[in-house]
Amino acid sequence: MSKQSMSKQNGQQTYSIEVEKALMSRRRFLQGAAGMASLVTFAHLAAACGAPAAPATTAPAAEAGAAAATGPKQGGRIIFAAESIGESLEPGLWNGFGIINIVDNLAAYLTRPNSSGVWTDPAEGFIAESWTISDDGRTYTFKIRPGMTFHDGAPVDANAVVRSLTRQVNPDDPSYVEGLYMHTNYTSNRKSITAPDDMTVVIELEAPDAAYLYRLFHPSAVILSPKSLDELKQGIATNLVSAGPFKLAKFTPGAEGQLVAFEDYYLGRPHLDEIVIRGYPDEGAMLSAIEAGEVNFAPYPPSSAIPRLQNDPTKKVVAGDPVVNLFLAANVNNAPLDNKDVRKAINYAINRENLIQAVLYGLGEPPATMVGPTELGFDPSGREISKQDIAKAQEHIAASGLATPIPITLTYESNRFWPQMAELIKSDLEAVGFAVTLDAQDAGSYWGKVLDGKAQLSMNQRSLWVPDPDNKVVLLQSGEASAKGETGIVTGLPEFSAKMDELLAAGKSELDPEKRKAIYKEIQEMILEELPYIMLAYYTKPTVMAANVEGLKPGAAATERVFLEDVWLN
Repeated sequence: MSKQSMSKQNGQQTYSIEVEKALMSRRRFLQGAAGMASLVTFAHLAAACGAPAAPATTAPAAEAGAAAATGPKQGGRIIFAAESIGESLEPGLWNGFGIINIVDNLAAYLTRPNSSGVWTDPAEGFIAESWTISDDGRTYTFKIRPGMTFHDGAPVDANAVVRSLTRQVNPDDPSYVEGLYMHTNYTSNRKSITAPDDMTVVIELEAPDAAYLYRLFHPSAVILSPKSLDELKQGIATNLVSAGPFKLAKFTPGAEGQLVAFEDYYLGRPHLDEIVIRGYPDEGAMLSAIEAGEVNFAPYPPSSAIPRLQNDPTKKVVAGDPVVNLFLAANVNNAPLDNKDVRKAINYAINRENLIQAVLYGLGEPPATMVGPTELGFDPSGREISKQDIAKAQEHIAASGLATPIPITLTYESNRFWPQMAELIKSDLEAVGFAVTLDAQDAGSYWGKVLDGKAQLSMNQRSLWVPDPDNKVVLLQSGEASAKGETGIVTGLPEFSAKMDELLAAGKSELDPEKRKAIYKEIQEMILEELPYIMLAYYTKPTVMAANVEGLKPGAAATERVFLEDVWLN
């Protein structure tokens, strides 16, 4: 057995975008492209959404900075604007980002993100105080941190960990719900999990997994109180009991979650007294609440409102690392996208700089491929291929052998920045010989159509919940719904799909970082050659907060994983 260091740096460069520089860049861009502005004007809506909240205290940025020097203060409340709140807290099901934000702040996981705030730094212990990994990378032995308790007073021990990490695949567990699937991040490669004593957990894998310690803080891997599982059964969907820094006081399905400080948290009581995570599915209502001071924390702000929020002295805007991929998915089973020259023409036709400046308001970077610049094995040379080149686009239109204009349908969600982005892409494609039909869908209809394989060209995003390149490129694994329906490579490009499966398995199981880099470089080259995914941007997702909010680690927030344990108010 070889002891694994939980503080070893992985050598990956941290990446941060300064909002002011991004906005200055955008202003320079718009001076030469004023006509674009009409495509992205924001209609400020005055509609109210949800129950009224007490105004959140704010302070000018200069005052907040001066107060920060005195150190963290205790007390206060965060009113957190989520884009929506789902109906269930069950971590084995996808119920939207707002639910994940509730879960992450009440949860204790076996491991946790690195305290450095750099999302891709090595995992640290949470419930696990330490661990060893066998020389073959298949057996993990975790020592449980002594003295921890759940929110209901039950002790945190090895049996609780085993119960929590098996209940989603155990129909005999009283909390089991048919159709749970989020657990596959940490169960698909698991051979066994046992508790040889009250303070030891042993997990055996079928094959080594370089990202396994990261997978253990996926939201679905939350460790829950066995007492609550026995008493509440499936009722945990509205009353999740873990051992994190905050505990659930009240959950209103579809509306909000109220969390309060856990006095017996193992690291000591968190700074904040209370967090209210409230859904604002209407962006206009969210913006009204932000500007009125009813909300003092908003990690999903309307991008078009960023310039004026950045200039508001009672607010501050923090941009995260470029960890969110925005891309087009080309279904290779559906003509004309079965023609590689058509896919290449689309790739070269798109002006990414327009998208970043006019739609994302400068909060983005030119892309390469599915592996991003903060991730192991990123190959920047892909940026040359993911760059507009009208001449090459026209060459591939001619090489396709199809009569122009080539009809194509672009499917996207009718929310956030997707409609504005779709309009710009339509303009770019029609300039080189396509006739584009825009197909806006609500979120539910969008996913039904895309994953059923009924879309031609669709627009989507992928974040980095598990801080490893496998988290994104796994979309191309043949067992994934994305590979079957979104891109259709399983049946449309069978040789490509089979080779990709081999490389994905090799990249996941290889423990030598240099060898992994070589594998992911080959994966990136294959993606750029066949273009089942056509990159649009690396989005540096912003968080808007009151000027008196301190202590946020934006690396996680950029991924939609927002941890408020260290946050405090001046």
